[in-house]
Amino acid sequence: MNLYSGFMGAMHQGGWDMWVLLFLSIVLVAIAIERSVFLAMQHSDARSLLRAIGQKVAADDLPGAVKVAQSKRGMLARVLEFGLKRGDKNRADITDALSISLMEHLNALERNLPIIGTIAVISPFVGLFGTVLGIIRAFNDIALKGNSSPAVVAAGVAEALITTATGLGIAILAVVLFNYFKARIKTQNQEMIVAANQLAEMLHFHNTGQAIPTELYTPTRR
Repeated sequence: MNLYSGFMGAMHQGGWDMWVLLFLSIVLVAIAIERSVFLAMQHSDARSLLRAIGQKVAADDLPGAVKVAQSKRGMLARVLEFGLKRGDKNRADITDALSISLMEHLNALERNLPIIGTIAVISPFVGLFGTVLGIIRAFNDIALKGNSSPAVVAAGVAEALITTATGLGIAILAVVLFNYFKARIKTQNQEMIVAANQLAEMLHFHNTGQAIPTELYTPTRR
């Protein structure tokens, strides 16, 4: 009850600006949850997937390799499936197809991140705007009441600064989340690029009738 009362008190003191900041914070948390769930669903074991696909390709079983990719979840499996379905093309065509698929999936990975970045930028300004309005209101009250004692001035300014503090807190959280998701996406995208290049190499060896080096589909752990 005390927590709720304190929250409502802060919302009342900050005025309508606090409701805008509350809306931004809800949007931020919702996107963070959505991105976390989405990225978790896209995760796959690249090594085991490449190993299973590589064994099928080495055995001249491209349909079987496609089925392996289709049986797995996540973006990497979809990218590799896209490349395998064009496995009879030359290396340049396969590489181009994989690049297109990677770009499409990168866009999906980065979806909603610009909103987080926007919240990180505008939250301090929204808070500062509320502070300016609050200080104006405080000085108007002082002028009307005719009481300009330091205690009264300090109380009005402290009340006005609530929105700035809230805006800065939201911005800090947004920056942390933005950088966190960017780092995760970069790692996942690099993993997909490496796997796609290995698949293109395997298909090139397969199409030219050469034995596929086992290290292409049994990569060593770093």
